[in-house]
Amino acid sequence: KSAKEAYCLIMRNAARIIAITYVSGGVVFVGKMFITTLTTGAAYFVLDNELRDELYSNIGPLFFIALSAWFISGMFMGVFDMGIATILQCFVADEEMYGDSQSMYAEGSLKNWVNDHGKSSEKRGCMD
Repeated sequence: KSAKEAYCLIMRNAARIIAITYVSGGVVFVGKMFITTLTTGAAYFVLDNELRDELYSNIGPLFFIALSAWFISGMFMGVFDMGIATILQCFVADEEMYGDSQSMYAEGSLKNWVNDHGKSSEKRGCMD
């Protein structure tokens, strides 16, 4: 029963879920690129200043550092992406349960942002 209700909640708000999924995918990609670039850049300066005489080339170590940073940042950003999806689903459930009343648990800034950037979901049946 819970899975059916969650499925119906997502289907009633499919446009919002799809839009946030695409936006969060872009944010995750940019975050991974930023973290990888920053980590590799910092590693370059450390390798160049501290190990200049001991290394023939910085390319090999920097490649492995960048690869490790990419995968580790992917794990971190995956948790961030899951948080975005969870907050959206909780907001949509809160909105359906309490409507636009003052008893919603969502903060005013979140309600205002969603109202400015997305349509409110229509109440429709799902697999009745």
